[in-house]
Parts: sequence; structure tokens; C-alpha cells
Amino acid sequence: MKSKTKMTEVDKLKAELDQVTADLALERARIEAFTTKRDQIFVIPSKTSTIKFGVTSDRHVGSLYHNGEALNAFYDYAKEQGVKMIFDAGDMLEGHKIYRGQEFELRDLGLERQLDRITKDSPRGIETHFITGNHDDSFKHAAGADVGRAIAAAIPGYHFIGSTKARYIWKTPNGDCIFDLLHPGGGTAYALSYKVQKIIDSLEGGTKPDVLAIGHFHKAELLPSYRNVCGLQAGTFQMQTPFMARLGTPAHVGGWIVEIKIGPKKLYKTVRGEFVAFYHQADGKKSEKKLVSFSKTTGGKR
Repeated sequence: MKSKTKMTEVDKLKAELDQVTADLALERARIEAFTTKRDQIFVIPSKTSTIKFGVTSDRHVGSLYHNGEALNAFYDYAKEQGVKMIFDAGDMLEGHKIYRGQEFELRDLGLERQLDRITKDSPRGIETHFITGNHDDSFKHAAGADVGRAIAAAIPGYHFIGSTKARYIWKTPNGDCIFDLLHPGGGTAYALSYKVQKIIDSLEGGTKPDVLAIGHFHKAELLPSYRNVCGLQAGTFQMQTPFMARLGTPAHVGGWIVEIKIGPKKLYKTVRGEFVAFYHQADGKKSEKKLVSFSKTTGGKR
């Protein structure tokens, strides 16, 4: 009898130990998901002092309002313009329980279905480097899922480069060009440029990039030179949702073609941005494409 009781206690202790081990493994996965791919710097050697790339953001695949038609059309246009690399500033997926009532604006509920959708519908043919945003990270918060790694593993030519932010440095014959991607938090401000200015204001001297591409706000803007930083709001490929309509905030649907030229000894820098805008037609016709171009030469010293 004593022997049987002793065995029961051993089995109970073993079960408790197994549960603790499983809990530790889950916690380790959560920690790794939060710490992996942060603050990485990617260096790209360039034979010329002219750099050309595309910028997108806030695709929100899985939402009823994701505009996949416009996204694919943008990739087609970018290919025509000779773009070889596209950078995305986050919120690849619509996510999970971001705001009250979000479930009624979903086309695909849950991580598995949203991953299936982005794998099936994402445009190919251009190397795409992306960070994750707050909507992507909702799955991380809920279950420790590393959405960035999952997307990169599922779609050829897609590269996960960090959570929230990442930095690229082009090494050109005329000097370095530093490009940052950022997916901040908070809501849209009353003035289009306010959030960009406040973000750039927060950057420490000596750490600022030449060009900063910002997602999250679903707005398109090129601020040529503020504190010697070119600020670019990256737009979105999600049409205005009922949630956005209630808040009175529009969606600037489209992406950017960016060309940077570094002058000798980095004495000057020319940044040319062409925003490819798409407008949804109320009568059900296909989206209309419109090009809006901006260009500015700014001082190159940082």
C-alpha cells in the first residue's frame, strides 16, 4: 500500500515537472520572438551613387478592406520602373483583437487563415524586405507566434528584417546612405506631418538616418528635410475601414518609388519620391491608378 502511494506521488511530481518544463519552453519562445531580429543593421555595397527602391506598408492581409488588386498593380508598375527591391514598413497581416469589433471587418479569422491568404495572394518578382507592426505582433502577444519568420518561410523572395524597426546602409562611391524603416504606435494626428516631425525630433544626434520610412498611419507624405532627415510616410494597401471612418481618418492607398542620388563627398543628396496612388471606385469598377511625384535636393551632411 505504501509502495503504491509512493508511486502515485512520484507520478504527480513528474507530471508537475513536465508542465513546468512546457511552460518554460513557451516562455523562452515568447522571449525569443520579442528579441530576435531587433536593431539589426544591414549593409548593402553599391557600385553607383544612385539608389532606387520601392516602399510599401500596412497591407493588412486578412482584412475585408485589404486591396490586393492595387498591391499587385503597384508591383507590376515597380517592375516597369526597374525596381529590384521593395521595403515594407509593417502590418503585413490584419492581426487579432486589435480593437473592439475588428472581428466583423475580417475576411480571414486567425493566424493560419491569414498566413494562407498572404501566401496565396502576395505579389512576387521583386525582393521584398519587411518589418512587422502592431497588427502582426498581436499574434506574438497572444501565443508567442513569430509572424515575420512564418511569412518569410512561406513566400519566396520575402525577407523578415525585424520587429518594429530596421536599418539599411548603402555603401556608395560618394559615401554612405542610411535608410530606416519604422512602424511606430499611436493614432493619426490632426496635421499630416505632425507625427513624422515628432518622431524625427525624438532621434538622438549622431543616430539619425538620411531617409526614414514610416508605416502605421496609413498616410502618404514626403517631408524632404526636417532636422536633415527625409521623412516618408509609406501609405497603405488597406482601404478605409469602418473603424477608420468612425475616427475620421482617411487611407492613402498606394506605394512609393524612391530614387536617391548622393553627390561627391556627400555634399548634397537628391531624393525623388513618386507616390503611386490608387482610388477605389464606388460603382465597383477596378481601382484607378494615379501617379503623384515629389522631388527635392537637400543638404547631405548629417
